[in-house]
Amino acid sequence: MVPVPLSRADRQGSAIALRLAAAAFATGLGFCVHGAATHAETGQIVFLRAALSLPPLLLWAWLSAPPRDWRPRAPKKHLVRGLAGGLAMFLNFYALGQLPVTHAQALSYLAPVLSIPAAVILLGERLTVRTVLAVSLGFAGMMAMLYTSVARPDWGWAELSGMAAGIASAGVMALVRVHIRAMTATETTISIALSFAAIGTVIGFAAMLVTGWVPMTAVLWAWLGGAGLLGAATHITATEAVARAPVSTLAPFDYAGLVFAVILDFAIFAHLPGPWGWLGIGLIAAAGLVTALGGRPDGSGFRLR
Repeated sequence: MVPVPLSRADRQGSAIALRLAAAAFATGLGFCVHGAATHAETGQIVFLRAALSLPPLLLWAWLSAPPRDWRPRAPKKHLVRGLAGGLAMFLNFYALGQLPVTHAQALSYLAPVLSIPAAVILLGERLTVRTVLAVSLGFAGMMAMLYTSVARPDWGWAELSGMAAGIASAGVMALVRVHIRAMTATETTISIALSFAAIGTVIGFAAMLVTGWVPMTAVLWAWLGGAGLLGAATHITATEAVARAPVSTLAPFDYAGLVFAVILDFAIFAHLPGPWGWLGIGLIAAAGLVTALGGRPDGSGFRLR
């Protein structure tokens, strides 16, 4: 049976669903990394998170794609994506070790904002008023959720360095997302995911030689095993999403991860946000609705220069 190609609306709808799934998986990953950071150093976490994602990725590849699709067609692009993604991951994991999960997640969602101008400049995507409005609402929501944390007088060097790492990670990740979007024109989803896991493992091993290794315990294996599994799921869903829709269309839905973080915070730690947090959630939800209900005008789609 020949598969029926998806229409533009169907592709956008499935891309949004995949992006929301990626946001949920990434939030769970953040909690696992935060838990592991109380026991291990950043380099060890990066190494094992990448290495432990390889088995589920290989299983998914074996079940879903012929071996020829696993091989990179443009190795240099994969190397650039792997090195930049590894740097973003290291910075993000450091931030997760220094900050509460929700606050580190909030900083990571600067990436959707920064990815919009990057996609316009580097990929030739066209902006719409609706996209700018949606991303602006999401950014305002992120700032509202972050406000109560940065205003605390008891924050010291650890928290400030975590914030700096989180902001830097978001900047690098914005460029990575645009790069992945360009890669999907010739590279398969599985080749992108596998190459990043392999390169990330090498980067993590090198970082581990600097930051050190602590003995593994059952608790640490549980945290890092969960991180590896959720990391693989995040790679697959996020890469497949950007293969189906422009970066600017998907950016507002990244903010859903903050809502997922609040849900997990309540489920695990019985913690609920204050008034600013609820305002942030409302603004983030509005950002998603602006994009989801508005559709995408003809002629405003993705272009490669």
